[in-house]
Amino acid sequence: MRAFYASEASERAAEAWIAEGGSARVPESRSAHYFIDRKVEEALRLARLDRENRVLEIGCSFGHMTFLLAERFREVVAVDLSRESIELGRRRAQHYGIRQEADVEDLALFGPEEFGGVFAFSTLRFCPSPERALREMQRVLATGGRVVVDVPNKNCPWYGPLKHFMGIQPHIHDRLFAAAEIRRLLEEAGFSRVVSKHILFTTKRLPAAALPVFRTLDRALEATPAIRTLSGIVVAAGCKGG
Repeated sequence: MRAFYASEASERAAEAWIAEGGSARVPESRSAHYFIDRKVEEALRLARLDRENRVLEIGCSFGHMTFLLAERFREVVAVDLSRESIELGRRRAQHYGIRQEADVEDLALFGPEEFGGVFAFSTLRFCPSPERALREMQRVLATGGRVVVDVPNKNCPWYGPLKHFMGIQPHIHDRLFAAAEIRRLLEEAGFSRVVSKHILFTTKRLPAAALPVFRTLDRALEATPAIRTLSGIVVAAGCKGG
């Protein structure tokens, strides 16, 4: 896993990429930005945290979500197991809070109850022990704070037959989750008032010309009980304490 993300970061290490896009936000396609925006929007909605919070993002890569979170909170601390990704993010936007490295399952850099919120976007799927990772998130979260995670939906056809048909290789060390499963894991880790939501039928690979149609489809399909359980992403949240 470390080698995979080191290689990904090295492909973007040139100064031209650091400057690309005209802002700290990671330059990607319009569809990728829409995909990321939707995940962050839903996470913030479920988190219900005010701007004065100090929050932790686990598995930040080189800042896809971090720069959006930084606009919403007093301080964002972002961690990742890849030193190369951390350094790339630091080069792109040093003014966006503290950037450190830590293993997602052993947040030993941080003491108990340091953060008002914890976010983990597309991170638990790669953890050898999601249970341990969630317990660590619970440990560093302040009483009354909220954790929000998102995971790939086990019931989504994209991750099975569609990817296979299109010749797309699955992510390395990947794990898919059903909504009930991720809610149970959060509860077993000690979180209360656990909720989840199915989002996104659009993929990052969607041609930009089709994006307006899929924006509308996402909203419609996510609101349809019989269909929304087939969405690509499950976002789940829980609270520390009653």
